[in-house]
Amino acid sequence: MTTARDGASQNTTGAPFIRLDLLCRTARTLFDVPVVSICEARNGQSWIDSATDIDEAAWHFACALDNRPDATGGAFAVEDARADPATAALPFVVGAPGLRFMASLPLGGGSGRIALFDARTRRLTPAEMRAFEDLAALASEMLRLDRAARKAAACEAQFRLLAETSTDTIVRGNLDGVRLYISPAVRELLGYEPEEMIGKRAIDITHPDDIGPFRAMMQEVRAGRLTVGQTEQRQRHKDGSWVWLEGHVRLTRDPVTGEPDGYVSSVRGIGRRKAIEQRLAHIATHDELTGLPNRKLFGDRLIEEIAAWRSAGRTFSLLWMDIDRFKDINDGLGHQAGDVVLQEAARRFRATLRRDDMVARLGGDEFAVIQVSAGRAEAERLAARLIETMAQPIDLPGRALAVGLSIGIAWAPECGLDPDELLAAADRALYRAKSEGRRTWRCFEPEPARG
Repeated sequence: MTTARDGASQNTTGAPFIRLDLLCRTARTLFDVPVVSICEARNGQSWIDSATDIDEAAWHFACALDNRPDATGGAFAVEDARADPATAALPFVVGAPGLRFMASLPLGGGSGRIALFDARTRRLTPAEMRAFEDLAALASEMLRLDRAARKAAACEAQFRLLAETSTDTIVRGNLDGVRLYISPAVRELLGYEPEEMIGKRAIDITHPDDIGPFRAMMQEVRAGRLTVGQTEQRQRHKDGSWVWLEGHVRLTRDPVTGEPDGYVSSVRGIGRRKAIEQRLAHIATHDELTGLPNRKLFGDRLIEEIAAWRSAGRTFSLLWMDIDRFKDINDGLGHQAGDVVLQEAARRFRATLRRDDMVARLGGDEFAVIQVSAGRAEAERLAARLIETMAQPIDLPGRALAVGLSIGIAWAPECGLDPDELLAAADRALYRAKSEGRRTWRCFEPEPARG
């Protein structure tokens, strides 16, 4: 479950609580740990996401920085808390929940920390550490934006002075969305002079994919049902490019009648944060070494293709591939040579496939292909091309290495319409290819009925 402490609900927009909750959940999934927390240093506010099967009370220490060994300083990591003198005597190590692994990073400006916790010993790989650093940067950015939005709301009485000096772009508009005022910061944000934007609507330069949610929010503001809102959208820069923006919107009311009369918003660019989010999404679904989709993304695509067959009858084939004697390459020439082979294999596979097909690295030297709109005959032709392209020598320092490829083939719907069933069929075919000489392919053949 997910909890928030010390007044997260007091935030008028509610967005930082929701987003930091989701960020904790993403981190817990990405690093496969039972508990992730984000703690602010200034006000004691924290967010924690934990697995449903743990004792929440035992892990409550993760909700605050007090009495934690990582409360101050830079990056902190301990692979086995029981074996580390700095942590071995801590109550949550000696007793429940029996903490073993912990890693945390400071958030920007000393605003707090993000931390991973596990009752198992473990070590973060370099790739995981980079992803963890990206998450810390994203959390820092979220908290920074939250503080800026709250500060702008608190200073609304001094609106004009703040607007003229703020690095945010401040907008005052009427209930029809027409800008009545926009601060000079828009020059840097979108390249326009303020006078060019007054009298016009933000929706007129909003990206087509973002118009729907933005229009719905503004309709709620116009009706007086939404007093504070937040939007993320792309708007067109004067040079024609698209710029990611975050806007905090507040309904304003006529001081005499109390009726809604417009809105004021604080807008800033979030391109850097969006780039971090995109990188994290890529890391979660792609193999770092080869850049290919990983097992998770492959599994999602396989489910999509099965659904496409059920709805439209579109056939597809599954090719399970294994580099012949890859262990001998690693053992004899070293892991660096093995990495070169895997990267070159990925490059050749991509070059051989059509645009709509997918090749993924499932782990080790195992790859898999989804070939759309294809049956057995098309899959066999593709297998022959893949084996042929891998037969070309791979250049390694001081030598050229010939590498073989074995392939097992299954296809839908004849070999099944369940992901596990199709994968098992392709795996059995691959086993036959490897046991019958390698550098070849075999198609799945049902076992003869016993009788």
